Amino acid sequence: MDLACLMRPRKLCLCKGVSKQDIEEAVAAGADNFRQLIAKTHATTGCGTCYRDVYAAFREAREQKVCTLTGQIGLKFP
Repeated sequence: MDLACLMRPRKLCLCKGVSKQDIEEAVAAGADNFRQLIAKTHATTGCGTCYRDVYAAFREAREQKVCTLTGQIGLKFP
């Protein structure tokens, strides 16, 4: 049994209560750039300390969406 699916999503933005799942859903719903993501989720608009984590999750979700649409594998190089 995968315990991660039973746990509540970890909030990346505590001020606005935005989780990584919320970011993935916003990207899937059409948030194509970071400003659109902020408009949809209001992440990073509180204290702003979550900016890096939210942006990293946004980039990861965008890469995943692009790979799904193009059928290509996302490769990461150091």
